[in-house]
Amino acid sequence: MKHQKNFKQLCLVLLCMFLVLTGVYGEDGQNRNIDEVTRLSALAKVWGLLKYYHPEVAKGQIDWDAVLISAVPSVKAAEDFESFNQEIDNLIVQAGDVTIEEYNPNTPAHPNEELFKWAKDSSLFDNDVRKKLKLVQKKHVPAENYYVQAYPYVGNTIYENEKKYLTPYYPDENYRLLALFRYWNIIQYFFPYKEDIGNDWEEVLDEFVPQLINAEDAFDYHLTIKELTTRIDDSHSFCSSPYIYYYFGYYFAPFELRYIEGKTIVTRVFASLMNSPDDVQVGDIILKRDSTDIDTFRNDVRKYVQASNEPTLERNINTLVLRGRSTQLPFTLLRNGQVINVTVPGNYASIYYDAVDAADNALDKWKILSGNIGYVHKGILEIADVDQMMVELMNTKAIIFDIRNYPRGTMYYISAYLNPERVEFVKFTKPDLDYPGSFNTTEPYETGPFTGSNPDYYKGRVVLLIDERTQSHAEFSTMSLQTAPDATIIGSQTAGADGNVSFVYLPGYIYAYLTGIGVYYPDGFPTQRIGIVPDIVIRPTVAGIQQGRDEVLEKAIDFIEN
Repeated sequence: MKHQKNFKQLCLVLLCMFLVLTGVYGEDGQNRNIDEVTRLSALAKVWGLLKYYHPEVAKGQIDWDAVLISAVPSVKAAEDFESFNQEIDNLIVQAGDVTIEEYNPNTPAHPNEELFKWAKDSSLFDNDVRKKLKLVQKKHVPAENYYVQAYPYVGNTIYENEKKYLTPYYPDENYRLLALFRYWNIIQYFFPYKEDIGNDWEEVLDEFVPQLINAEDAFDYHLTIKELTTRIDDSHSFCSSPYIYYYFGYYFAPFELRYIEGKTIVTRVFASLMNSPDDVQVGDIILKRDSTDIDTFRNDVRKYVQASNEPTLERNINTLVLRGRSTQLPFTLLRNGQVINVTVPGNYASIYYDAVDAADNALDKWKILSGNIGYVHKGILEIADVDQMMVELMNTKAIIFDIRNYPRGTMYYISAYLNPERVEFVKFTKPDLDYPGSFNTTEPYETGPFTGSNPDYYKGRVVLLIDERTQSHAEFSTMSLQTAPDATIIGSQTAGADGNVSFVYLPGYIYAYLTGIGVYYPDGFPTQRIGIVPDIVIRPTVAGIQQGRDEVLEKAIDFIEN
């Protein structure tokens, strides 16, 4: 009897343990305790799926931001599997509940089924919720969506109906998460290069949930969002706000910089903005910005700088080296082996860029170099100049088109002179708003003569100069001009960010940009992150800058002559 009593007690203990454990793990062995970050990340994904796929949410008649704001505290409090799924089910009900019985597992797959892999996770969602999420996706009927539209004739996305929430600059925790969830889902569904991001986008969401929750003040919040936007590895992913702008400074030092051979070197000085023209000279190497070692400064700001590749990252860091919060900006320079401390005037951006434009406009738009070689500065050449430029350069043995700048829409007009026939040069991918997360590929676009053929096309050699300053429309221009029969590209890696730009407001008066359409060669070769690949790689050197040489142009001339 005693053994029988002990056996019953043991069974009772085991039964209690089973009940406790199944409350935590469930009969399928899955851990039923879900940590807060995982719950909030899952909320972000479900909220985004319903936003872009549920027909009632798409109408814009439900304040979907407000639904999220009210859901965040409940999801944070739902620490176990059952209560979490109840909150997710409540979210679906607010969108407009779906009937599980309508679910048909044989419905044709979405063009990008991998996009919804997260919705099948049985460690997060119970069977009913998983079926409902699948049903929302499968029953989606293509229709206009209040929250996203396509720019006419181009196809990049517009988010003009998103609430701006310009104030307060430091929104509460729920609105900070709204900023993250809004941006994350826009990249998830509409960024044409999501597969080229160097980070797992779902892991980025998990990383930034606690950062946005714990942001201590407006500066911390704004800088965290800026860091978030750099994670898409896109030179177009500019992000700013009044706080971000103030943090890096309103004032610009009156010179330009390049990052060459691991050195931050002065490449142009705007004497009209200097106290003394000789305070800073071309070829000076920056050692310190204020009292901070320049390498330390560059390393500290890297996480806030958008770029598709390393050369462009260093280019964009140079801009921050120039910026400060004072009208007097101190630098420590190295010149001819001598360390020099200087303080230069800080100028508002408008004054600084007026000086840049004035310096550019003082250059020749085109000229003939020795050896009967034409040279064209694409950054200042206007459409109205193209005919006269080609008349004067038509009998040269080569034309060098310098695209180490931002052109002014002249590519098609020049290409009409360079090609005997129309030729394919580019194709695009555009977000498919009928099925968010998928993209449509266009037929290749052509460049060359506007009508018919051109037997009198330019017969000389064509050389295109590029580097990290060649971005977006400059890369697009290069793709068009390189179709010339005898074209050669000389220089180094370009910015790797082509395609029209979209932007969205985030709470706290933050605005974030991103590339909106994908740009590819007709054979499908990509341009994002890779940029335009030069035929001949040549980079400037510190010694060359200090000697006043343009080594890339020199290489082009040498190539033509030899």
